[in-house]
Amino acid sequence: LTKIGEAHTTLMQSLRDATAAGLWSDQMQATVQTLLVEYDAMIAAAAAARLPALPFSQVEAAGFGALAVLLESPVESLEKRREEVHTAMLEWRNPELLFRYYQDNLADPEMAPIVNRWMRAIFGTSAETLRDIRRRDPANLRHLNSIDQAVLARWYDKECPGTASMRTLFMIGEDAGSCLRVIGTLKNKFNRALMGYCLQSHVRVLVVFDSVKRVLARSLIRLLVRSDTREPVIYCDALFFVSGGGTKTLLAEIREQATALAVHMQIPVVHAGCTLPYAPVNEAAGGYIRDVKQLGYHVHWVDLLEIDGLSPYTYSEDLPWDEMLDQHTPGLRHRTADTPNIVVAALPRADSPSAAEYVAEITGRTAWTRELSAADAE
Repeated sequence: LTKIGEAHTTLMQSLRDATAAGLWSDQMQATVQTLLVEYDAMIAAAAAARLPALPFSQVEAAGFGALAVLLESPVESLEKRREEVHTAMLEWRNPELLFRYYQDNLADPEMAPIVNRWMRAIFGTSAETLRDIRRRDPANLRHLNSIDQAVLARWYDKECPGTASMRTLFMIGEDAGSCLRVIGTLKNKFNRALMGYCLQSHVRVLVVFDSVKRVLARSLIRLLVRSDTREPVIYCDALFFVSGGGTKTLLAEIREQATALAVHMQIPVVHAGCTLPYAPVNEAAGGYIRDVKQLGYHVHWVDLLEIDGLSPYTYSEDLPWDEMLDQHTPGLRHRTADTPNIVVAALPRADSPSAAEYVAEITGRTAWTRELSAADAE
């Protein structure tokens, strides 16, 4: 009950903070204000009775009232499904972060409806499931339908290495202390990208957990499309280690997962230190490369594309030649109706005159390219 009580308490504080910031519509403002007045009266009565805290029943009643507002669902319906709602909360290691995330995105007109839709699916107050959103939303389908369905079936197979757990994807910033975390001073500046992970099914993560399911090491992986051939490829983001520098054992475990992934998926699994094998440009399908000649280098860049998606944002890690040779644009990437495709990464095609120099300059500079002997993994 403690975990549920903390989640309800956080929810009430989120409502209070959103009210102080003037984030509600006029109609919602009146409803929320009534809830807060009733909640404050409970707190005052408990203090007058010298109770150390509000009884759980009152915390729960206030929390259900707040959930009804957030989820646009009658409070009576939520109360009838009390056990289901509590189960949904307990499935998350830190359920209070859901409500913090909701609050941080409430003022964003692009994000607020998506986060609301996500929350309604989590708590079962809508007709669609999380799986429905991830695999059947029309914007997501535009990307998924660009990939061979046999490849997609292997990606969805329960034996596919890594995990597509939404609870893990939502927490990857929290465990690593990265800019994607919910708790921090950046609010939703970067963590808006989390919906691009949680609600789009071409995203998974290679991960090593500790005994309580905290992430020790991870690499976000995405099933993307090559800009030249329009064929699928799996791109692995940079490796993050919660310990700071990471241990060689963790590195070995993640690499083993990546190797198993390539065997299972039967398509290339690449990262920032790789080149892509040469293949002719599929011009009939709109294929292209970017031919860049600068500073004595010559590179045929192949963009790795996310072809549309439900989330208006995703995040792209820095790449070694971003500034020097226009490799790609890193950071928070914004999708619009006019520009639905996002370049998540870019790699040199193997026939680039400077391909060997690219690999040589990166080798040893990233966790993916670091030397690792059998003894190191012990």
